[in-house]
Amino acid sequence: MSRLFWLLVGAGLAVFVVLRGKQLLYQVTPRGVQDQVVEQGHRAAASFGDFVATFRAAAADREAELRRELNLPTATR
Repeated sequence: MSRLFWLLVGAGLAVFVVLRGKQLLYQVTPRGVQDQVVEQGHRAAASFGDFVATFRAAAADREAELRRELNLPTATR
C-alpha cells in the first residue's frame, strides 16, 4: 500500500513538473515574450488612462473651487 502511495505521489509530481515546465518554457519563447509585452502594454495604457481621467477630474474640481472662492464666473467650453 505504501509503495502504491509513493508511486502515485511520484506520478502526480511528474505531471505537475511537466506541465509547469511547459508553461515556463513558453514564457521564454519569442511568442511568449511577445504576449507578455503586449499584456504589460495594455496594463500600462489602462493605468495611464485612469491617471489622466483622475487628473482631469481633480483639475476641474479645483478650478470650480477657485472660481467659487474668487467669485469668478464659471468657464464655458
